[in-house]
Amino acid sequence: MAESVDRKVFPMGTFAAYLTGEDKDANMAGIKEMLAYMTQLEIDGTSLPFAEAVAKAWIYEQNPELIHIAGKADQFGQHVSVPVLPAELTSQVAAIVSQLKDTQAKNKAQATKISELEKKLADTQAELKTAKAKVTTYEAQLGEGEKKFQVSEGKVDGYIGKVDTLLAKIEEVIKHGVVTSAAGGAAAAGDAAAPAAAAAVDSPGSVSSDFGFGTDDSGGDSFGF
Repeated sequence: MAESVDRKVFPMGTFAAYLTGEDKDANMAGIKEMLAYMTQLEIDGTSLPFAEAVAKAWIYEQNPELIHIAGKADQFGQHVSVPVLPAELTSQVAAIVSQLKDTQAKNKAQATKISELEKKLADTQAELKTAKAKVTTYEAQLGEGEKKFQVSEGKVDGYIGKVDTLLAKIEEVIKHGVVTSAAGGAAAAGDAAAPAAAAAVDSPGSVSSDFGFGTDDSGGDSFGF
């Protein structure tokens, strides 16, 4: 490629591929180089569409006959020299591309923040799910404990009932007394024996079988007064 101060020469095949789209992929490296020179931009995925559109519009405006270059590129020679686009045009394109890149950077930063927030949200949801499972477990354990407490409380109530019954029986004994049939028989026998013994001792002329006092009206050998 020959170069000059104001223009730069490129193969006609690269130039035609750029304008017509034929074999564009095969000539993409040369096309990017030509657009970078014409627009004075760093050609990348963001700037490429703008550079292509602006440079093509300017070329067709300056050389309308090139609209029909498809299939006739060899008629225009083997090379083409292209200039740098007017400063006013290149500055406008540069401003648009710069603004777009800033917007893309902000969108990327925002997307990163959104991604981070989504991750935090997912983590929080996982923590809430775990906490909910623990609460369910605690509630189940509490329910079992309450059931056990109710059973124990029932047993205590049963014991208290038995104690109350026993206390009532004790109070009844204190108030009214309880005489068993054996005790009653012994008491009755004792009461009956006492007068009989007295009668035996007090009978004239008789001596008690046990040591005691007797009487003897006949003045015999019996001991007594």
